[in-house]
Amino acid sequence: MNILVISSNLIGDNILSTGIIKYFSKKHPNSKFTLVVGPSAAQIYKNFPNVNKLIIVNKEKFSLHWFKIWKKCIFFKWDIIIDFRSSLISYFLFRKKSYIYFKYSNDIHQIQQLTNFFNLEKIAYPIIYNNENEENIVKKKLLFDKKYIIIAPGGNWFPKIWPIENYNKLSQILLNDHKDAFIVLVGSKSEKEKFKKKLIKNVDEKRIIDIMGENITQTYSFIKRSNLFIGNDSGLMHLSAASNIPTIGLFGPTNDKLYAPFGENCFIIRTKENYQDFNNIKIDKNKSYMHSIKVDDVFEFINNKKII
Repeated sequence: MNILVISSNLIGDNILSTGIIKYFSKKHPNSKFTLVVGPSAAQIYKNFPNVNKLIIVNKEKFSLHWFKIWKKCIFFKWDIIIDFRSSLISYFLFRKKSYIYFKYSNDIHQIQQLTNFFNLEKIAYPIIYNNENEENIVKKKLLFDKKYIIIAPGGNWFPKIWPIENYNKLSQILLNDHKDAFIVLVGSKSEKEKFKKKLIKNVDEKRIIDIMGENITQTYSFIKRSNLFIGNDSGLMHLSAASNIPTIGLFGPTNDKLYAPFGENCFIIRTKENYQDFNNIKIDKNKSYMHSIKVDDVFEFINNKKII
């Protein structure tokens, strides 16, 4: 059985939909999956079972990339097409059955909407697969008798990024309060170049583990062996939620009802303004709107919940 999955370019959206791919993989264990996916998100699937081929979406002017993708897919007879993007090409491919997903609410979490759309009896929790080599790298770097706090300072939209100075102050406070703890920095190579100097200012570098720039599945291996994740609304936040470690997502001008970290060990801290408040103003894409979340607010939240 050949199954075509048309997914998002964004890491977070791909992570949220992995539970659906897992469901179809289990339902059709001998199937071969072809995934249409953005370049940054493609690495999520490198250890995924039954994934036979990745078609990378490199955006072009006038949406010419979709025509190229259509040409790569048109000569196959697909048993199932799963389209998370509601793209037009799904209607112009040969298939026996198709599922074209449409988000129907801004007040229901994306994972619950996916579960409902596919009529699943159980919640389609996201899943990430890593390999033995990635696990072994983590075992060499992380000690079992120490605590590890993941800091994810980046995001794909500057207005939702908590000030880097705040992450720096919070790291200092947490390390002072937990003498057996280390800070693990996660993010992209570009975020490392932008943020690292400010992140580690006045912090004991011996207690910092920098894995910014690592691929998604290697980062996941580090996250799931850690004790706490703190970060903005981002793909890495959803990656942490999938690992089931305590995950704190910081929210401002994005919708926590739709995109909060999902799971029993997941929490949000949001700005004094709610999502609807931000809809009523013009957002400056070069400005952070996260200042109303104070460092003390986050530290007190961690202590009150006894997360670490």
